[in-house]
Amino acid sequence: MFSFKYMDMDISHQLMEKPMESDGEGFKPHYHEKCIEVYVFLDGAARMQVENRQKVLEKMDLAVIMPYEMHRVEILDDVPYEYMVCRLPAIFVPEMIAEKLKRLGTFYIWDPKIVFIKEVDSFYKQYREEGNSDDMLYLGLSSWLASILFYLARNDAPSDAAESENILVSDIKKYVEENLTRRITVQDLAENFHRSPSYIEKQFISATGEPVMTYVRRKKMDLAEYLISNKSNPTDVAKQLGYADYSSFYRAYVSAKGVPPTGNSVK
Repeated sequence: MFSFKYMDMDISHQLMEKPMESDGEGFKPHYHEKCIEVYVFLDGAARMQVENRQKVLEKMDLAVIMPYEMHRVEILDDVPYEYMVCRLPAIFVPEMIAEKLKRLGTFYIWDPKIVFIKEVDSFYKQYREEGNSDDMLYLGLSSWLASILFYLARNDAPSDAAESENILVSDIKKYVEENLTRRITVQDLAENFHRSPSYIEKQFISATGEPVMTYVRRKKMDLAEYLISNKSNPTDVAKQLGYADYSSFYRAYVSAKGVPPTGNSVK
């Protein structure tokens, strides 16, 4: 077991004996702006949700989570929970590889996963034993992890069929993620991607199973929940997400989350 955090990298191999007593970050909805996360489930009883995709985890399941993708782990039973998480800076992964991975999916069916775990552990141990600096370890691990992602993309490593989606939908999701503080409509998306609103809607429903504006509202409310849980004032969050009045934001939040927004008191 180990943990290495340096700049925008976070790599660790952890075992939680009583996961239901933990209040770890990974159990709450969250996302990473500048990191790609490689997560490997080793033991326990848990389910992972990434955006609107979820999977009851099995031993050695591997997931690749892209920047801005909201995700969380739900513990299903209070048994020892072991996992490895590797967050590396997105700048280490060429854009064409990142886009290929997004189209391939989230949960990978990949035979050499056990080798991956052993090599990360041994890679970290070797660098520490040789007395290398944190800078050297940072560069070494980032380069090695990037090569793993390149392998997955280059070899079209199979993932759950339900994860696949067309390039247009992937681009729409990216656009939404990068513009959550703006007002977004189907007409806006149609003009931006040079398609008709009906075509945008049809393609999005076919790929994801939900209307595009349902996705937009859910993403906004996920971000709102994340910001409020980190002590942002709900009124300020409403303005930040482009709502003209707090009552509209309040109704949208309650509709999406089932509870009113909480946090600092509203003035």
